[in-house]
Amino acid sequence: MKKSRTPVLILVLLLFVCIAGLQAQDAGLVIRSPLFGPVQKEATEQETLQIQSYAQQLGLVETSDQLDATQRVLSAISNPNYPVTPGDTFRLVYLDGMKTVTLDLQADDQASVAIPGLGIIDGKGLTFQELRKNILSMVQTYHSFSNPQVVFTGTGSFTVSVVGEVVGTRVVPAWGLSRLSEVVQSAGSYASTREVEITSVDGTTKKYDLYRALKKGELSEDPLLKSGDVVRLTRARKMISLGGNVYQRGTYQLLEQDTLSSLVSSYGGGVLGGSDVQNIRLQRYNSTTGIWDVHYVDLVKEPSFALQHLDQVIVDTLVPSMQSVTIEGAVATTEAFDTLSSTALVGYTSGRIFYQFYPGETLRHMLSTISPRLMTVSDLDGAYLLRSGEKIPIKAQQILYGTNDQASMRLQSGDTFLIPFNQRLVTVSGAVVRSGVFAYVPDKGINYYIALAGGLSDDATYPTSISVYGPDGRKVDSGLPIQPESTITVAKNSFVRDIAPTVAVIGLVSSILGIVATVVNIILDARTL
Repeated sequence: MKKSRTPVLILVLLLFVCIAGLQAQDAGLVIRSPLFGPVQKEATEQETLQIQSYAQQLGLVETSDQLDATQRVLSAISNPNYPVTPGDTFRLVYLDGMKTVTLDLQADDQASVAIPGLGIIDGKGLTFQELRKNILSMVQTYHSFSNPQVVFTGTGSFTVSVVGEVVGTRVVPAWGLSRLSEVVQSAGSYASTREVEITSVDGTTKKYDLYRALKKGELSEDPLLKSGDVVRLTRARKMISLGGNVYQRGTYQLLEQDTLSSLVSSYGGGVLGGSDVQNIRLQRYNSTTGIWDVHYVDLVKEPSFALQHLDQVIVDTLVPSMQSVTIEGAVATTEAFDTLSSTALVGYTSGRIFYQFYPGETLRHMLSTISPRLMTVSDLDGAYLLRSGEKIPIKAQQILYGTNDQASMRLQSGDTFLIPFNQRLVTVSGAVVRSGVFAYVPDKGINYYIALAGGLSDDATYPTSISVYGPDGRKVDSGLPIQPESTITVAKNSFVRDIAPTVAVIGLVSSILGIVATVVNIILDARTL
């Protein structure tokens, strides 16, 4: 009977550990004590990460909606940057004496527009709005009071050659508002998104970064195409696959200076809660053995770890151990270790951290480990430890300075360490011009903060009565310097407010008594008649 119970007990225990781990993962960020040292994980079986297509790397849609002729004209008119394109057609209408002249104009292969009887305007490098002004100016020069009008009737088109790292050379149709990203659909998966070359008809070549254009919003890296352009796609130099517990998995092309930290925090958007950032799995192809080597990198200690072309990086999920302490309150829980990344927390949101401690670890060592996550609003002297229902005040700042005996206190599983917020603000209310919250300035008294509030208002009591309440809500000596989170209250003169209801009641009672007296007099007079 006992043997049959053993497998059941083991299964229940495993389920309990897994559920506890999941709860910890969802609750907050997990930090492992550095006393554990580097965790020697056994190399796991290589996990295959597929290289994304060129369109997927840039977030391009596979098929785009094509504009018809009318929509193109409307787009060109509404866009002040629309360049004059070979094949554009215009209609010029003006008065020649009493006669109305109507001419259909067209830009030639050099973007020049010939106006019969007047001359030729070079539209190369001009926008439609600039060309229109030049045409109107020319007509008015030869025909005063002609009231000329230029109407855009049709957009031109041209072709662009796409060569290089493509599935096949393509000649792609384009028009004046076609951008570089619209003609690279034939690019192969290993084509570079960071260096795309455009060679113009004059022989000049410029390089553009489509990743920055489409992922970072730098539209200058996604230029408008011109007639005769040749787009050349080169092979990617540093392509990395990122998977696992991150916000944005995928294939990324890194610059030479980009490191492991850049990949995770900037390209991947940061790691999710419960990620094992001290054991980032790196899969690297070994050309000597012909197999993929798997090893682990500590992102905390090696944020500048250099990656190689075709490396595969996987962020695994960390299952918290049972020996952990919960840290809550004024503590930063930035999920990426790059505080400048887009996932860095903004403001003073209360955070939660699970700290996996080493057996026998002290309170001082834990505070030293998490000290980079403490904020300017962390009230270290107001911190306390919850242990078995008991609230133990902790002087965390003195512990970090090494001047408190609590530093040697041993951590216990299930402890909760709370760090309150200490907002450096002072509240002023009551009989002041502008009640509100003001920034705390050390060694300033009540007069300083009342002056910030605009001074006393007309309804202040005389003599003035001012009360000061500390952060704990208790009244303190108003003659001492004001402390952060204090409240200054100026008493108001409530005599008029208090006497008004009394006067109203007295007036109402008097009116009622007057009515009653009048009625009684009328009745008495009636009886005497």
